[in-house]
Amino acid sequence: MVTPSRVLKAYYALTFCAGLAMTFQVAKWVTTDDVGARGAALIILSWNVIFVMLLPLILDWAESRYFKARFMALEEVAQDNPELALILSSQCEKLSLPGLKLAVVDDSVDEMFSYGLWRSNPRLIMSTQALQSNVEKAIAPSIEAELTRFASQDNTLIFLMFAGFQVMIQNLLVYYLQLH
Repeated sequence: MVTPSRVLKAYYALTFCAGLAMTFQVAKWVTTDDVGARGAALIILSWNVIFVMLLPLILDWAESRYFKARFMALEEVAQDNPELALILSSQCEKLSLPGLKLAVVDDSVDEMFSYGLWRSNPRLIMSTQALQSNVEKAIAPSIEAELTRFASQDNTLIFLMFAGFQVMIQNLLVYYLQLH
């Protein structure tokens, strides 16, 4: 079954593999002196920055395409469930998370999941049954834990590690190509 966290892991895997594939071309450019070592590292870092910036867009697309998510602002949630909206807004205020939107998916996805870019424009994926007015006290700890996890995580670090590994591979390739 496809879950939001699996979509994120698949995105990590695909971008890492795409970066590795592009690293081969960069290594070739370095051996032909089309690009210097610093330029090659900057190229590798640049595509990883682009991958970081595309992450929320790709996840938004996956949420709407595969999970049929409908995105709701806190104001919309407050109309149907003011208690839940109060829990969400107080947690966002506590963690300094501006502009939270909920991605409400059907009940087949039990996972509560959050994502965004650099603590801005956060998204929280919830099932439709979590929006019911009688469950907000039961899910409040899950909401708090998930938003705290989101506030403390930074996907940029993962892509910087990808870039570091890709630079190492590029240097090994250059060394190998220069020997042959």
